[in-house]
Amino acid sequence: MAPRRARMAPAARRRFLEAIAYVAERNPRAAERIVKEMRALQARLISFPNLGVRGDIPGTRRVVMAPYVLTTRILGDGIEIVAFRHGRQEDARAPSELLEEIADDAPPKPEGGR
Repeated sequence: MAPRRARMAPAARRRFLEAIAYVAERNPRAAERIVKEMRALQARLISFPNLGVRGDIPGTRRVVMAPYVLTTRILGDGIEIVAFRHGRQEDARAPSELLEEIADDAPPKPEGGR
């Protein structure tokens, strides 16, 4: 069953809005185009939740909206854009907030390092 909605995680939304503000200061038309592209991508993700390539982090997919890279995952009845990065950012392939989330969910290591 295809997801019924596509949403942005708070951290992804914050980074997206920061990018739009940055671009809008320099080129308002380009910022409008990026917003339209994001809306279209969210609609495509509802129909095609496996859009993009398998992400470096298990359970995620990586979708390019040049020059940006989005990390997505299916979550409940929807698809979530969990990260939004410029493709040149160091952690564009494996967003740091997701790596932290995985580390938080990992079972504690036994004492003695084994």
